Amino acid sequence: MRIALEQTGHDLAEVLMERVAPEDQSNYIVVRYNPLNSDDFAHEETMTTSYTGTLQKAGWRAALDLGSLVLIPGIPPQDTAPDSFIATWRIAVECAVDGQGAADQARERQLDAAVTEALWEVTDAAGRTAQVLTQDPDLS
Repeated sequence: MRIALEQTGHDLAEVLMERVAPEDQSNYIVVRYNPLNSDDFAHEETMTTSYTGTLQKAGWRAALDLGSLVLIPGIPPQDTAPDSFIATWRIAVECAVDGQGAADQARERQLDAAVTEALWEVTDAAGRTAQVLTQDPDLS
């Protein structure tokens, strides 16, 4: 994150970053503007918006601009191996009675031989996300 911000001209001396890892909850990162001159706090919202845009372009798509800070949820734990990823398959399920029914329907579609493509959201160990489209090989 620091590299992405520095490469786009942000003064790292004015950036505070904190990883927050509440027990039994997902990790998240907070990024704040911390100007060297207290008179510059008037630029806090502008800087936060700029940080958010920079981080989203660098792969932290979940970065949220909350006005006085950037919140990035869903960050893997700090001890996650660099070559580890979280891959999440998503599908819209309609007319399900409950969560179990929706999961069952999704699993049926996942196993359907006629479905040859899948869209995945992949998160790396640093918390950056990417959309990846996979296609099954043609076995005909």
